[in-house]
Amino acid sequence: MRIRLEQLSPLQFHAIIIARQTVFITEQHFCCPDSDAHDTHCWHLSALYGDKIAAYLRVIDPGEKYPEPSIGRLLTTQAYRRTGLGKRIMQVAIANIAELYPGQAIRISAQAYLQPFYANLGFATIGKEYLEEGIPHLEMLRLPNT
Repeated sequence: MRIRLEQLSPLQFHAIIIARQTVFITEQHFCCPDSDAHDTHCWHLSALYGDKIAAYLRVIDPGEKYPEPSIGRLLTTQAYRRTGLGKRIMQVAIANIAELYPGQAIRISAQAYLQPFYANLGFATIGKEYLEEGIPHLEMLRLPNT
């Protein structure tokens, strides 16, 4: 279900933040706050198992971070990795973006080691590798109807 921040219940938002902190700060050692100003300019998509987050991502509105809509903060919690859930939530997000923003490309900042995963979803690398929080990243773009 896609939902804006202001529509999330406090418990839903808390579950999202716990999942994001666990993956990005605890597991991947990001040294900056995970929550940012973009959270208020996006819709959030979660896959739940009971009341726990199994997978999550956010779609940032066009013009907020990039001219195009942008997918970010994709995660699959440890218990659900290698099940195809990450790919499935990305497919749902791409379909929602096509519905909400027809004819627009999608831009992402992807961890470099995940380039093949995103390439299989139609994203192409643009630009050179760069470091974000000490982790190699690539900017990638998915053209409409790809």
